Amino acid sequence: MSWKILTLDNDAFTDACRLLEAKVVESGFYPDMVVSIRSGGMFVGNKMFTDIRHRSTLLQRPSTAGKKRFVAAIVRNLPRFVQNSLRIVEARVLGRKKARRISGGDRPKIHIPFGPSERARKILVVDDAVDSGYTLSHVLEAFKAVLPAGAEVRSAVITVTTDDPLVMPDFYLYNDKTLVRFPWAMDA
Repeated sequence: MSWKILTLDNDAFTDACRLLEAKVVESGFYPDMVVSIRSGGMFVGNKMFTDIRHRSTLLQRPSTAGKKRFVAAIVRNLPRFVQNSLRIVEARVLGRKKARRISGGDRPKIHIPFGPSERARKILVVDDAVDSGYTLSHVLEAFKAVLPAGAEVRSAVITVTTDDPLVMPDFYLYNDKTLVRFPWAMDA
């Protein structure tokens, strides 16, 4: 199967978020809290389940902010066919590189956005995409470790970009080598 690039403008992105929310509801799961993974997940989460509590979380890895600014300045000015080719190369590299679980002192820092007094029993963790699954797997693991017995945590993303991520989200729109160019992407 070959890679597809899907570019979502703001309206198409909103529609995608509504479709993802509908999949969650159709499954019978209705969260009492949505936790979005910063930063792409916040765009998705803010469009879903607007009638319930929202929080955000952050998985902190070694900083790549400087590198991202430099790359964004270059990529933004490349022709679209080159941007598309770069997305496919990145996805292929991620597909070959199996993310590993981190143990001991090398564990990432994860902000837990709720306390024991908040009675969230059904939490939906939202992100924009799952590539290696590193971020989502560690966030889900951290949340499950602090929630009371019986609490449910499910996950939702717009797209899964690799064949064998560390964790597969419970809900997704695409799992067919669809690389999504979101409205906030550096090459949008």
